[in-house]
Amino acid sequence: MHNLLSITQSPHSQSTINLGNTISSILKAEITLFTVCKNSDDNNDVYTELNKTANSLYQSPTIKIANGNPEIEILKELKSNRYQLLTIGERSHVTHPSEVLLGDTTNRIVKNSPISVLIAKGNNHSIRNILVCTSGPQCNLEAINASIHMCQHSQATLTLLHVGNPIPSMYTGLTQIGETLADLLKTDTPTAMHLRNCANLLDEAQIKGEIELRHGTPTEEILRDIEQNNYDLLVIGASQSNTINKFLLDDVSIKLANHSPISTLIVKNFIDN
Repeated sequence: MHNLLSITQSPHSQSTINLGNTISSILKAEITLFTVCKNSDDNNDVYTELNKTANSLYQSPTIKIANGNPEIEILKELKSNRYQLLTIGERSHVTHPSEVLLGDTTNRIVKNSPISVLIAKGNNHSIRNILVCTSGPQCNLEAINASIHMCQHSQATLTLLHVGNPIPSMYTGLTQIGETLADLLKTDTPTAMHLRNCANLLDEAQIKGEIELRHGTPTEEILRDIEQNNYDLLVIGASQSNTINKFLLDDVSIKLANHSPISTLIVKNFIDN
């Protein structure tokens, strides 16, 4: 397991370093500290700073400096096939006083990265409560397996969230109309079988976890769940195209990567030792 920890001179660098170090420690991953300078004149000073940063990490990292365009250089480094995880900061921009979105560069890196991407947000770098989302039987289990793997190597608890179809507006407020998780699990629908399979995975891994069912628009319900609970990390998956060797992010994943107030892991490949 090898984590490319990409940092910049922005205010988000320290949170990126802290979270990248925490995840690397949990996964027993090698770390490469990577940054991009506009020109080589800054390389010596930057290398000195990165050496200081290296002393705070759980193991001695490799240090690499590239020159040029950050997006191009990060994606070029990923093509070396040495890494299984990319950790980056949110590099945000404000579009509204109450809304902070990922910058264009970060969005393109997230979409084009061939490996899993961890987006560090905020200052929290401890991993105690993980929220992983499943879209149902059509999704693969990479995100769930990665979340279980992290919980097995830490003291984190896991909540697996599935968002079902919205309740028709005419029935809103009538609790007996809404399908509960217990009701759903008693059926033989593909979704019920998928969630029972997920429950079995949690039991077999012997981790602290629960399955939660919500009804509504996936993005809105996932963000509402984050607001109402004390999660440290959101884990979502990406689907792989059958026609091209590339992972694709759907609209929900892209919106969550942008709007999630907590650090977000987008799983494109199984994260293992």
